[in-house]
Amino acid sequence: MNNTLTRFALALSLAVAACGTPMQSPDATADSGVGSDVVAPSDVTTPTDTPATGDAATTTGDPTWWRDIKPLVDQTCNNCHRTGGIAPMALADYATVRPMARLIANQVRDRVMPPWMPREGCRPLVDVRGLTDQEIAKFVAWEAAGAPEGNMADYRELPARPDTTRPLPSTPGDIVVQPAEPYLPNQRLTDDYHCFIVDPALTATRDVIGVRVVPGNPRIVHHMLLFEVRSGGLAQLQRNDDAEPGPGYTCFGGPNVDANARAGTNGDLIDLDMQQIAGWAPGGVDGYMPSGTGIRLKPGSRIVMQVHYNMQMATRNMTDRTRVELFLSPAGTTQQALWLPQQNSNFTVPAGAPPTDPRATAVANFRNTQLPVRIFGVFPHMHQRGHSIRVEAVTNSGTSNCLVDVPRWDFHWQQNYFFRSPYRPAVGATGDTLRTTCVWDNRPENQPFIDGVQVAPRDLRWGEGSEDEMCLNYFYISL
Repeated sequence: MNNTLTRFALALSLAVAACGTPMQSPDATADSGVGSDVVAPSDVTTPTDTPATGDAATTTGDPTWWRDIKPLVDQTCNNCHRTGGIAPMALADYATVRPMARLIANQVRDRVMPPWMPREGCRPLVDVRGLTDQEIAKFVAWEAAGAPEGNMADYRELPARPDTTRPLPSTPGDIVVQPAEPYLPNQRLTDDYHCFIVDPALTATRDVIGVRVVPGNPRIVHHMLLFEVRSGGLAQLQRNDDAEPGPGYTCFGGPNVDANARAGTNGDLIDLDMQQIAGWAPGGVDGYMPSGTGIRLKPGSRIVMQVHYNMQMATRNMTDRTRVELFLSPAGTTQQALWLPQQNSNFTVPAGAPPTDPRATAVANFRNTQLPVRIFGVFPHMHQRGHSIRVEAVTNSGTSNCLVDVPRWDFHWQQNYFFRSPYRPAVGATGDTLRTTCVWDNRPENQPFIDGVQVAPRDLRWGEGSEDEMCLNYFYISL
């Protein structure tokens, strides 16, 4: 996604080391054990005195739309399958859904929909979208019975699933980041990385506690990254903008502002000239940051939205106006958090290579350092030939604590994964090693289609282009 990641991680480590003494987590007593669980965040709902989802009150006869299927669709599908959503069709009413009953049942039975990529058995996550076996059986039985509609009076909204975070409000965020006018990507490029600069007009320090991303044209938006540039980086940012006519500037490798870091003041744990606020890739979902945490913004800073446009023949002359809404909290009410990147950019995947080999591993070693952190979640990223990705914390004794494992990577379904409780890696001489392992499938049958033609395999390396590959993960951490 950008080449400043390594410099940022190094600067972060150096800045913290310069403090001279280990930093104490504000509520370290809540999770003092290595990798221990803590009390669930206050904005995670766990229904009480209600049946488990999918096992609602026993009913007789065949499942019906109103009684059995629509409640599940509303709960697990309509975040995407709604008017204006990222899905190709809305599933709001029976007349629309009835002709697609067999397709829906097959997609649900095969666990293609709703899309949920991580496997079970790793660190427990919030906002799990996967259906239970009982819920899947209802869809299959409903279609087999002829997809009956039933009675509208039978409809009952299902209670929130366990460990489901509260949704963002329907009102716009406190800050709306959007180009002033639609942008036409550079038609001479296959991949156009463009940075748009927005002044949030902040007069006081605020914390970002929620993010909503609305891609203006999902057909050409490959991904989006949002950055804050503070006073120390504004001169460099202005030079970037002045060097190119029109709104914003071309920005391969990130916003091209140095991520200098230093010890924080006035209660901040760290101060940076540039930091990442949020990211979005196809399949990304809106929501709040883990409870009690936020990305700190400073008065006088600028927000830079980097959008990667994937331009193919079928998408020529298309414009975009992606929008990002930020929900804020006053500084001091949350704990300062950061997105810490981890990458391996030195790999080669030979043309035709199966997913058994090769693989790349990115490692962050916490041994011999006094950098205490809590890891609240991860955001793994690869491109179209990705096969699987696994994020784990390996102890000094060799024990693997799986954080997230995606055994069937799908470029179109990638997102942040937040934990029910944070993981605290061990530090010092026996500290943990954080490891991200990427596996690719570069066989001929796994190549993407461009303008209706499947491309031929070629050697893959790290690169900014849509046809290149990446092995990248972000840790959402607090110090």
